[in-house]
Order: sequence, then structure tokens, then C-alpha cells
Amino acid sequence: MRNSDNSIELHFTSVAHPQPNGQTEVANRIILDGLQKRVERSRNTWVDDFMPILCAYRTTCKVTTEATPFMLAYGAEVMVPLDITHGSLRIEDYEPEINEEGMRLALDLIDEVRDEANTRNVEHQ
Repeated sequence: MRNSDNSIELHFTSVAHPQPNGQTEVANRIILDGLQKRVERSRNTWVDDFMPILCAYRTTCKVTTEATPFMLAYGAEVMVPLDITHGSLRIEDYEPEINEEGMRLALDLIDEVRDEANTRNVEHQ
């Protein structure tokens, strides 16, 4: 930017979002801790253990938001493979019409659910 005497002034700007960065650090720490435990126990490469750990993180209810990251992203709870292979009430009582209606309602309300989760998260900090 030039001022009136034609000299150039230099201004530095940094973009910082401390709250989201802190949340990312916590998520990364949890995932890395899970990887470390699995790799120490199984001696496999971390790549083989990454997807199950990431799935566990995404499907575990968080205390601060009272919801799973998967639910906040997609508006519905995930169907885990164990539910499918061993059966559950969600599988046995499945009715397509009722499910469709419920999913439409969940999508209509997802913004409110996210806002509530964000409010609880901010209050918890």
C-alpha cells in the first residue's frame, strides 16, 4: 500500500482461528493415540490400522457436543458393520417409508443440531 509520499508500507497479516485449530489438534491427538496403541500391539503398518481407528473416532459420541462427528456431518447415525452382521433392532425394525420420513426430518433439523452442538462445545471450553 502506498502512502502520500509514495513510499511503500508493509503490513503483515496472519489468519488464525484458535478455536477450530484447537479442536483439530484434539482430534489428531486422539487418532494418533489410537494408532500408537494399535501399532504397538499388532506391529502392523499404521496404514492398515488407520481406517478402523478413524471409524471409531467418527462414531463415538463426544461429551461436549453430545453427538458423534458422523451425525454432525451427515445428519444420521452410522450403521456399523456389527449391526448388519449380528443383527440389531435398527435392522430388524427397518421400514423404508418410516426411514425415509425420518431422514427427511433429520436433514431439515441438521442445522439446529449443529448449532446446539457448537453452543455446548463453546460453553464447555
